[in-house]
Amino acid sequence: MLKIHHLVLSRSERIVWLAEELGIAYEAVRHIRDPQTFRAPDSLRAVTPLAKAPVIEDEGIVVEESSVICDYLIDRHGSGRLRPEAGSAARRQYDYWMACAESTLMYPVLIDLLSVLTQSDAPGLNAFAMGEYHAMFAHVERSLGDGEFLVDNQFSAADVMVYYTLAMAAGTAIPFPTHAPMDAFPKVRAYLARLEQRPAWQRATQVCAA
Repeated sequence: MLKIHHLVLSRSERIVWLAEELGIAYEAVRHIRDPQTFRAPDSLRAVTPLAKAPVIEDEGIVVEESSVICDYLIDRHGSGRLRPEAGSAARRQYDYWMACAESTLMYPVLIDLLSVLTQSDAPGLNAFAMGEYHAMFAHVERSLGDGEFLVDNQFSAADVMVYYTLAMAAGTAIPFPTHAPMDAFPKVRAYLARLEQRPAWQRATQVCAA
């Protein structure tokens, strides 16, 4: 059976959600962060030397990194679901958002979160993060347009990836205060709320609860 190593308050929530969307039988193995350092425990380091989540074990194969795991699970269990056809314009959009969720879109979120966690207050850095927030949230809203989802207006694993990054920015994925300008972007807020209505997201949230 697929084994999903879930580090509480981490990106591994994406993988549990995707497994629920695909209807995959899985075992969720919980790992609890150190309350002082917020780092992963040695139990996760026994699975992967970096002790980073997400990571899965599947028939003796260890797979790491969110987007890689998403595509691995879709390759094995998707049956054409949650990812556009290879070579299509929609697939290029999909590939873009799968990468963007952990790179350009994540950039201001990590700056902001680290600023909060380290109790630092560098005005120049905070101003830079705010500018990036505005640029990226506006980009998400333009890409959504009047649609419900990011890729060809069809729910896909790209929405799973982007959701968690935006939820981190909103301070809901990891309960820390952030400076993300959520009030200025109603389409982003509506997008998050819409995804949270999905039954698979709700089941995953119960599994992953802190």
